[in-house]
Amino acid sequence: MKQELTSLDLYYLVKELQDLVGARVDKFYEQSEDKKEFLFVFHKTGPGKMMLRIKLPSLAYITDFKQTFPDTPPGFCMFLRKHLGSGRIKEVRQKGFDRILEIVFDTKEGSRILICELFSKGNMVLVDEDYKIKGLLESQNWEARTVRGGTKYEYPPAQLVTQSINEEQFKKIISETKMDLAVKSFAVDLGLGGLYAEELCKRAAISNDKKKLDDKEIKKVYVEIKKLFEEKIKANKFGDDIVPFELLLSEGTEKDYYESFSKSLDDHLSIKAAGAAEEKAIREKQGRQDKVSVVIEKQEQRLKELEQSIVDNQRKGELIYEHYQEIKELLDNINLDRKKMSWEELKKKYAGNKLIKEINEKEGKVVVEL
Repeated sequence: MKQELTSLDLYYLVKELQDLVGARVDKFYEQSEDKKEFLFVFHKTGPGKMMLRIKLPSLAYITDFKQTFPDTPPGFCMFLRKHLGSGRIKEVRQKGFDRILEIVFDTKEGSRILICELFSKGNMVLVDEDYKIKGLLESQNWEARTVRGGTKYEYPPAQLVTQSINEEQFKKIISETKMDLAVKSFAVDLGLGGLYAEELCKRAAISNDKKKLDDKEIKKVYVEIKKLFEEKIKANKFGDDIVPFELLLSEGTEKDYYESFSKSLDDHLSIKAAGAAEEKAIREKQGRQDKVSVVIEKQEQRLKELEQSIVDNQRKGELIYEHYQEIKELLDNINLDRKKMSWEELKKKYAGNKLIKEINEKEGKVVVEL
């Protein structure tokens, strides 16, 4: 089953996501932080409620299914609610031909851009008009760039914008490729991925084991590349592949068709997830019924303790929420500095920080006082 969107998939998905332009933010939901799954609920005059699921590191689509989410949302979700709540979508776009989805919001604080990196480990970053990072799901350190709070967002190294290349550029790419086969060059150098590279070969009548292309073949392939970006959306599933338009590769095979690319992804990914969650809930319910008497007894014993704990923890949670972004940036910076500094150097650097009460190197803890 499809586990990630290719750059070409995202190109066609963004065409469908234009329906979100003008929609107003209603609610944001997030699964536990380790799952990196979000549901954005919008409302637009006419269509009504519209929901966008983003499942990092590599999937996004409009959904009709709302799964169960934690009663208390994780910190980044709270941050998005605070900064984007009641905002309106101005633009939805793909960065070049990268697997980067950008959603531009008009908010009470001005224009904000939510950058969704749908590659590698995946990430979500909120920036202002100058691309200064206001908040992010997680800090990441790469060889070519560092993504961390309080800095200006840097894109990954520029990739080829395949949909905009001219014939001379294409000819140069093919002639200078380090790949041993033309199909590999289409997949890697053009960023098409394996499936669409094979589709390009099929359309241009080029064998998958072809090594070098002559001038006539280059012209033919170039014409077919342009057509890959001009297809009418006719989402379908054949085998384990879900694609936004008809492929010659699937000719003669049995296919299921859908009204939209998002719908095809939603039916096969969300329904499967919802079914698994329902089965899990049923099993848990049966187990609870077997142990109900023990549970009740323990709950009665714990009731008074929990009532006091709720009062205490509620205030702690409020404090953390009030200082969430400040704490997150501090801890992210400490984690990055720890890779280059000793504990003693770290203590000296942060000695005057008003938030830090103690740095305990023996336990690897940073105690924050609010």
